[in-house]
Amino acid sequence: MGAGENAETWPWVNPRASAPAHPDTRLGFDPTEVATARKRVGPGFDDWLSHISAAAACTRPIRLSGQIDVKNADGTIMHTVDTDTMPDGAIYTPCGNRRASVCPSCAEVYRRDTYQIIRAGLEGNRYGLPPLGQHIAVFLTATAPSFGPVHHRVVKTHAADCRTKAGCTCRAAICRPFGKTCPHGVEIRCTTRHKAGDSNLGTPLCLDCYDHAGQVVWNHEAPELWRRTLQEADRELSRLGKRYGVDLRRRYVKVYEFQVRGVIHYHAVIRLDGYHPDCPSAIVPADRIVTRDMFAAVLRHAFTATAYTSRPHPANGGKGWEIRWGDPDKGLDIRHINATGEISVEQVTAYIAKYVTKSTEVTGQVFRRVDDLTVELHATPDTHLGRLIRACWDLGTADGWHRLRRYAHQYGHGGHITTKSRGFSVTYTLKRWERTIWRRTQGFPELWDDQQAELVVYRLGYHATGWITTGDALLANSAADAARRRAHARDYAPDDDQGAVITLPAAA
Repeated sequence: MGAGENAETWPWVNPRASAPAHPDTRLGFDPTEVATARKRVGPGFDDWLSHISAAAACTRPIRLSGQIDVKNADGTIMHTVDTDTMPDGAIYTPCGNRRASVCPSCAEVYRRDTYQIIRAGLEGNRYGLPPLGQHIAVFLTATAPSFGPVHHRVVKTHAADCRTKAGCTCRAAICRPFGKTCPHGVEIRCTTRHKAGDSNLGTPLCLDCYDHAGQVVWNHEAPELWRRTLQEADRELSRLGKRYGVDLRRRYVKVYEFQVRGVIHYHAVIRLDGYHPDCPSAIVPADRIVTRDMFAAVLRHAFTATAYTSRPHPANGGKGWEIRWGDPDKGLDIRHINATGEISVEQVTAYIAKYVTKSTEVTGQVFRRVDDLTVELHATPDTHLGRLIRACWDLGTADGWHRLRRYAHQYGHGGHITTKSRGFSVTYTLKRWERTIWRRTQGFPELWDDQQAELVVYRLGYHATGWITTGDALLANSAADAARRRAHARDYAPDDDQGAVITLPAAA
């Protein structure tokens, strides 16, 4: 296996300069790397595996060094552990990156946490939440307006066995059968039936006609547009409540997703709650006089009516850009959850949780943060994505627009992938504490005492990032895979006639 193949298989380590003599093509890596790693670890191999187990499946774990103090109930230090006495002289902790293209293991943890948080906010009966199955809830998708004609793929009728959009092989309609010649001499028409993985999807028919500046500004202003839209929705809910003599409030969770043209759109689950005068913080269902259609009409009005003008910019003649949502008939989709003929809680939670681990992969490129040294490499004028990055870089020179440069690698959009109302569900912090308690109690969380959180004090600092050698990465990931297989065999394998559990073979 050459250095290039090794880098593709294990991209989180630096590949060897020369190819190994006898690669094991069945396992996909050089067995001499594993032998070297075991020799480096020495006789304490089992202790090393136990030490790195918390980050064994991580792509680029963080290594921390320092001291750990164990205190008594009165605050006196009973014992201090120095990381110099531990294997590799450091503590391994997962990187926590949510992007599957960077670290699949940590992204899967983030995806599962998101799944549980959203499902808890729709079903309840967990984490101290009341039953929420009777609350009105909708799944909403809001998209951006058009900034110019692009190549697209539309399938009017899908086959019965078609399940995924990325792997769809159904016959698509003609892209753009009609069009005129633009002022730049480009014919704005395309008679191709694009396949699902066509690289032309999302690219403008004419790069010079496309409004790249308007798109990156819309990405930049999208969080503010969302905030103003929720304010308008709250005003409409207040009017609806006064009309029927009830108090209403909305709670939500949303994620953003990049379209192939490089602009974001929002997926949101919005739940309608009532108000209990004796306990304002209680989560109670809305009065039954308010129907699903009324709630959907409120949201549709808010997303249709909300619009504003951004701050002025010299590149736009000293004026701002009009910021609004896309066509309300095509760009806004509202579906009721757990209603007859609509989508279920399982479908919504799985769909949203899938997208929290993604970034700009759908556009065909994944960029790191752009700076003065790399902007010329990425901002190529002959590509659509390059012009988006260039637009961010050029517009970001004006006062008040510096964040465009900071988020040029995301085409102007900054902010967290997931946001939610405080009362919608539990938090990611609670989910992290669940894992911490599970590890500290060795799988018996009922033994946890809240005072234990104050009895162990970490005085750690950053040491390094990543595994020390390629072999360490192979050993750690193999051990993590073996642990997953054993857990799967223990939890799901049926018993045979003699009562013995059928186990799966451990990973090599």
